[in-house]
Amino acid sequence: MTSVNGLSGLETPAHIANLLGFVLGRLREQILSGAELPFPGLRVSHYRLLDLIPPEGARITDLAAHAGMTKQGLGQHVDYLQERGYAESARLEGDRRVRLVRRTEKGDEATAFARAAIARVEQDWAEQLGAERYADFRQALFELGLGQPAR
Repeated sequence: MTSVNGLSGLETPAHIANLLGFVLGRLREQILSGAELPFPGLRVSHYRLLDLIPPEGARITDLAAHAGMTKQGLGQHVDYLQERGYAESARLEGDRRVRLVRRTEKGDEATAFARAAIARVEQDWAEQLGAERYADFRQALFELGLGQPAR
């Protein structure tokens, strides 16, 4: 393999950041497999945001905090989803500064697609690692990511 600057044969260090990056890349590929035709233009980040929106809707501020994003960044994602018919938003009657976001029917379909894709990935990975090892892997991710044991 030759890169633009002429270097070849570069080794990727097998530290945790790279390993998690590889796993996340594989997860993204598997989630997006087959998604372009029914849900064109959506990235994994869009599916994640759609999945965070509860059926009754949520405020941009709350979604941004939950997603670990700025309000402006999340607002741009919402605008993108709205333009494509996956979400809708409206200002609250009592406080016009507050923007409430809801999934549309098309957004619900995209969310169901992503959840089914994730379930398939989890099943595949459990088969690859074995049920017990995969359960331990999920438990470790939960503890490391949230700082507490899984419920």
